[in-house]
Amino acid sequence: MIKSGEFWEYEGCIHVHTTDSDGTKTVEEVADIAASVNIDFILVTDHMTLKSRFAGKEGYHKNTLVLIGYEHNDIEDCNHYLLFETKDVFPADMKPQDYVGEGKKQGALGIIAHPDEIRPRVGKHPSYPWLAWDAEGFDAIEIWNQMSEWMENLKPYNQIKMLFTPRRFMRSPTQRILQKWDGLNRIRKVAGIAAIDVHGFPYKIGPLHVSIFPYKVQFQSLRTHLLLNEELSRDINIAKKQVYDAIRDCRLFVSNSRWGNATGFRFFARRESVTVVSGGILESYKDAIITVRSPVAADMRLILDGEEIMQIEGESIEYRPTKGGLYRVEIYRKTKGWIFSNHIRIGG
Repeated sequence: MIKSGEFWEYEGCIHVHTTDSDGTKTVEEVADIAASVNIDFILVTDHMTLKSRFAGKEGYHKNTLVLIGYEHNDIEDCNHYLLFETKDVFPADMKPQDYVGEGKKQGALGIIAHPDEIRPRVGKHPSYPWLAWDAEGFDAIEIWNQMSEWMENLKPYNQIKMLFTPRRFMRSPTQRILQKWDGLNRIRKVAGIAAIDVHGFPYKIGPLHVSIFPYKVQFQSLRTHLLLNEELSRDINIAKKQVYDAIRDCRLFVSNSRWGNATGFRFFARRESVTVVSGGILESYKDAIITVRSPVAADMRLILDGEEIMQIEGESIEYRPTKGGLYRVEIYRKTKGWIFSNHIRIGG
């Protein structure tokens, strides 16, 4: 956590599995690992269960806030959806349009999980894509899912290297999902988050037995950085609202900490006396200034309505927009994706 300007920045990991479903460590063990690497918050999402939430395990573990939702899927094991603050687990036979809608009705936070999987639906490692794009009411999508990207890139010729150096093979969100996300935001706000989808799966290749992405490894890769208007409360109910509201409002950016500490990245736009960050809106582009600041010099790209309009190597951008639209930022280090902001809306 750091204080920068009017906002408090908190780093966390979203989409975490435990022994409540198909993970390999308990909630308490996972929370202890997260605290050991100074993560501010984690969002636990076991499959079709809220066992640990009902057992009262939400709250602070040392200085790490643990919030518990669950991961729902349809009867064909597609359309996985993360839900937080539902009254209970929804019936397993619900269609995605129904569990998305019911989540919205109950005021739950809803996040589409690993939507960008295109490998076959059959075989040893089937895909679990999101297909129900006509569902209404979701708040966010995973624009970058660590386990998903790893599985998509796993091949017979590279599996040994990928098993032992998994973080090296993380590249960036695909252009497919970024374009889909940009398109969704032309209609309404939809947050883009990073997800680690951590299980600590045991994996066997010949005589070798390893754990794919141990919890501590994944906690040091993809992170979601929230920008809060005030310090994160130690009251669990207030803290929940702060975290979920920041995601709904798109006040966040995502990073791959394997390529450097992204804390302190800033993307904001100002016009006259109004300054906004990701998720914010300026009424007009006239006399507006967009500012981007990177923690270190890197390949910085300014995106407007899905198209790159500026690319520089450096630590900052000052840009005066000449038209309205959806602005966001991508930053790369040695061709690898490092930081991806959410959108700022600037009107005509």
